[in-house]
Parts: sequence; C-alpha cells; structure tokens
Amino acid sequence: MKFELNKYHRNIPDDVLLQDMRRVAGLLGKPILSRTEYAKHGQYSHSVIEKRFNGWSDACKIIGLSSVNNRPLSTDEIVKDLVRVAQLLGKPTVTTGDYAMYGNYDRTTIIKKFKTWNHALHLAELEKSSNANISNEELLIEIERIWTKLGRQPTSTDIKNGISLYSLNTYSRRFGGWRGALETFIEHINTNDGIPTENNDLQICEYIYTNCDNGYSHKTKREPNLRLRFRVLKRDNFKCCACGASPSKKPSVELHIDHLIPWSKGGETILENLQTLCQNCNYGKGDLFL
Repeated sequence: MKFELNKYHRNIPDDVLLQDMRRVAGLLGKPILSRTEYAKHGQYSHSVIEKRFNGWSDACKIIGLSSVNNRPLSTDEIVKDLVRVAQLLGKPTVTTGDYAMYGNYDRTTIIKKFKTWNHALHLAELEKSSNANISNEELLIEIERIWTKLGRQPTSTDIKNGISLYSLNTYSRRFGGWRGALETFIEHINTNDGIPTENNDLQICEYIYTNCDNGYSHKTKREPNLRLRFRVLKRDNFKCCACGASPSKKPSVELHIDHLIPWSKGGETILENLQTLCQNCNYGKGDLFL
C-alpha cells in the first residue's frame, strides 16, 4: 500500500475564489473579512487569493468587502489582544496556532509589524514560544494524529486554525514548509522497514521478540510503530471497524489499534492481525477476554 499527497489545485478560476470569499462573508454576516476569518472557514488558501489579486485588500475590494488590513494596527491593540488570548487560555504564552484560533487580527500582520512573533510576545510581557527541542519524530506523530482526527490529508489552513500542537512555522523551519513536512511524513510511512506482514517473513524476523510472561514466543513487538499504525488507520478509513465511529465526525472519538487475535493469545503485531477500534469498542472487546 503506497500513500501519495493530494495534487496542488493550481488552476482554480478567479470567480471561484471570489465566490468562496463571498460565501464566508455571508456565513459570518459581516461586511468585513480578514485573512484569519477566511482561513478558518474558507475552502482555499488565502495566500493563493493574495497572489492572484495582488493582495488581500484588493481581493476584498473586488467583491465589495472591507479588509481589516486597510487600517494599520497599533502596538497597543495587538498587545492587548495577545494578553486577552493568553488569559482566555490560561497560558503564560500564546502560540501562532493559539492566536489563529482565538485572536482578532491576522498573525502575518503582527509578524510583519514586529519582525518576529516572540518580539510581539515580549511587548505583551508573555513568555517566548519555543518548539526548538521538539524532535522530528514528535512532529511526524503529530501529523499522524491530525490526519487521523480529520480523516483526510491536513492542509496548512488546518494548522493555522490551531488543530496542531505546534505552529505552522515550526513545521516550516524544520521541513522547509508544510508541503515539505507532508512529504517527509509520506516518505516515512512508505518506508517498508519495520512493517511486518504475513507475506514478509524477513521483516518479521527483524522483530524477533520473546515474551515469557504469557508463555508465547512473539516475533513482533506488542505496540505497532508509527508506520504500521498509520497504515492500519488509513486502510480502515480512520473509522472504528465495529461501530463506524470517526474523530472527523465526533471529535471526542479516540481510535485504538487492536489485535484481532489478542497478543496474550499469541497474536502478532502484523498488518493482517490489526484493526481500528474506538475506545469504547476496544474496551468492550477486552472485557470479553477477562
């Protein structure tokens, strides 16, 4: 099974982009539309619109809307809003993801004004936001979590809207952009090393592992790694195989990877012996073996 990224949508007609802006403005019931608001509710990237119409303000003017970018923001306005978001979240700092979700202004405007996000935080007397110690593996695991939650390939707009634990800038600095992060993730998932299956005895042998506690000698480790876990989730369409529950429809749903033949009964951690179950169904199944 090989995974591929969605293709870029390079040839979206101008009128389709403008119509979607009108739709979002109508949805919000406002004569004014910011990039942040469009990022939360629009179908396309605001950067595409800006490039197509020579700026966000010009795009808004074409369809008879106003843009918050027509009026320069003062330092006091930005500082007060950063403090408001920090107090709302009960946190000593505000990430760009936090601000995309709860802020009143466009983050790019703030960064352009203060050169860096941390400088704006300093002026607001908030702690610096730093993700420097996060490993690449943690970032890839977070991409897998987001992909599972959405049930589809996540976009940069999703990240800007605050669904990720880490900001878009973190992924961009580490992988050269969000597209680069996705390409790294897909390359990692498509690597065959460590994905044991019934028809791949050589790879299974790499995982020889003996568990003396339950009397069974296992060829695989109990917990699937990131690659195998994602392949199972993708194969099962990010839904519970028992009840069909999905995080994309109900955010509180938590998906687990379950052994069809239990590990305690000698079942191996291979693709054919794994299925996706929601937390409730997985715990319910566990009760049957008590």
